[in-house]
Amino acid sequence: MNAALPLSCRLGERPRQIESVAADRPINPRYYHQMNDFPVIPPVIVKDTPRPRRLTTLEEVRDYVDEAMRLGRPAPWREVWHRLKTVAGEEEAIEAIGDFRELLAEEDLLLPDRKP
Repeated sequence: MNAALPLSCRLGERPRQIESVAADRPINPRYYHQMNDFPVIPPVIVKDTPRPRRLTTLEEVRDYVDEAMRLGRPAPWREVWHRLKTVAGEEEAIEAIGDFRELLAEEDLLLPDRKP
């Protein structure tokens, strides 16, 4: 029996779906966590149209990658998407955001942070 699964799953019940506030769609309960407001410092600035997009929280990074995945991205994007969705702690969040920055740099989508 997998102790990482919710108790209801370990008892043989079907996992309940949790509604996503951001997208109004059910998400897998094993991806539900409380790290959404984890700050991204320095913010990630992504080349986007009509103007650059500034990502300042883990939730904004997840939403950006989720949108990119809907467009159909290659395997490295799927790996980063999965890491971002399974973040459970501060250290994992920092590592996942670092991977996201590296991916954007490789894709030439990362802009430097312009401090005022």
